[in-house]
Amino acid sequence: MNILITGASGFVGRNLIESLLKSNHSITGCIHKSELPFNIKIFKLDFTQMLKITDWLPLLIGIDVVINCVGIISENRKHPFNVMHHLVPVALFKACEKTRVKRVIQVSALGADKSALVAFHKSKKLADDYLSNTSLEWFILRPSLLYGKGGKSFKLFKRLSNLPFIPLVGDGQQLIQPVSIKRMVAVIEKCIEAKQTNLILDVVGNKAISYKQWMQQLRSKKSSPRFFKVPMKLMRFFAGLLSPLQLPLLSRANLTMLEQNNVANVVPLNVFLEINKGE
Repeated sequence: MNILITGASGFVGRNLIESLLKSNHSITGCIHKSELPFNIKIFKLDFTQMLKITDWLPLLIGIDVVINCVGIISENRKHPFNVMHHLVPVALFKACEKTRVKRVIQVSALGADKSALVAFHKSKKLADDYLSNTSLEWFILRPSLLYGKGGKSFKLFKRLSNLPFIPLVGDGQQLIQPVSIKRMVAVIEKCIEAKQTNLILDVVGNKAISYKQWMQQLRSKKSSPRFFKVPMKLMRFFAGLLSPLQLPLLSRANLTMLEQNNVANVVPLNVFLEINKGE
């Protein structure tokens, strides 16, 4: 198949391309700055300038499937959430409807639902809502915390887990449901071929664990970890104080997301993968 991937240089995009090339798909990657170590067709774009249907139409000639992996964990003046997560994808989806693109796979985020409290989730949901009302064959994938080789946030968590004293936000009992990048890629590949479409799938690991347990699992040192608790109020104070530095993982919004927990029912995902086994 001819597949176009936006955000192709990101964690999901890079791993996805590597896997899809093994299946002899023809890949076109849309990237912003980073280079890609693959022999594929590449468009270098400023996504903030891709807000019209006509901006996307030339890129969709001959494309069968579009996979939108564009996503930012923190916003700035040049790259606000509403543009990157909402206006850009909606323009792309509208262009897909006007071409021969049959299927669109949207990589959203766990928490981008009716209970969304932060701009990150709300902006993702706006694009999800638009796609779900189009005439296209679509999938909306909402992954939990992704881990695996090449993940920037995973690398940071790994470093934290190996500190002599590991900081915990509050009591460290916030629930998460980490999912491997290999599983995420496998889900997307199933979506490309699946007969049943128009599904929203929460892409999560099989078991929910606490943030504290996550740190214990990631730790590669033999010595037992020692933890110290940082009260949430103090974390929010530091997040506000350091906001000009735009530290992605230390922001009030990310603290709010952590407090919400990051878990979902894994059964629908496992059923989907089982039904589509071998397709």
